[in-house]
Amino acid sequence: ENQIKFFKKKYNFISLKHFSEVLNDKRDDLPNNPLIITIDDGYYDNYSIAFPILKKYSSKATIFLTTDFVERKSWLWANKLEYILKKTAKKEFSYPISGQSISFSVKFFADWHSSQLTIFNELRKLGHEKDQILVDLATVLNVKVPEKTTSDFKSLDWQNILEMQKSGISFGSHTCSHPILSTLDRENIYQELADSKNEIESHLDTQVETICYPNGGIEDIPDNIEDIAIDCGYKAGVTTVPASNSPETTNKFYLNRCALTTCNPIKIANQFVRLPKS
Repeated sequence: ENQIKFFKKKYNFISLKHFSEVLNDKRDDLPNNPLIITIDDGYYDNYSIAFPILKKYSSKATIFLTTDFVERKSWLWANKLEYILKKTAKKEFSYPISGQSISFSVKFFADWHSSQLTIFNELRKLGHEKDQILVDLATVLNVKVPEKTTSDFKSLDWQNILEMQKSGISFGSHTCSHPILSTLDRENIYQELADSKNEIESHLDTQVETICYPNGGIEDIPDNIEDIAIDCGYKAGVTTVPASNSPETTNKFYLNRCALTTCNPIKIANQFVRLPKS
């Protein structure tokens, strides 16, 4: 709430759709110091925590939905990895990664975090085969993963989403299953982008024009993403490259974003966003 209050004083919130229309030469009415809020994945806390604050301050925002995750139909693979490592009773174990057996420890938080990051960085290089690896890892560590996500991993449902939409929150695609797109072939990339777009549109009766690339680093995005996104009907795409955007120079399918990973919004604003003169 403090972050929103700060930005509300110094910036003009606009929707991502507004900015996309500027980039696509549909309008030219950007306000001074425009700011766009986006939220990824579709966790339930978007509704329970963020939504009341956004509504209180009349703040526009776009939430990118991973459609297989909505209604708790399936786990996000990174969440499943986190759950397995948190729930195992085996505090030390070995597991084959990249063809060699590696020893891991989850005794303390630092060990757990290091183990999670090591396995995550290996799995992100893989396509859908990582799903079977996570099944195997859960078996090795004697962890029964619930069929539906729980607690902090709980997702939005379409009723939550429709309620937020009625209050002005917008929604874009974050693919179906949150894969690292650069690990997939063109057919699978197209399917992830097209099917997620169609599902959101069928539930919300509105056009979905923006795609958010999972993980979002340049190395996570295939070179042909712009062509595929256009084929699917998207008008813009967002990365996680930390920088501001210029209508004159930014590629509309490689929009930059700044993660609010700190409770100090002034630091974020000074680092990434052009501050007002007064």
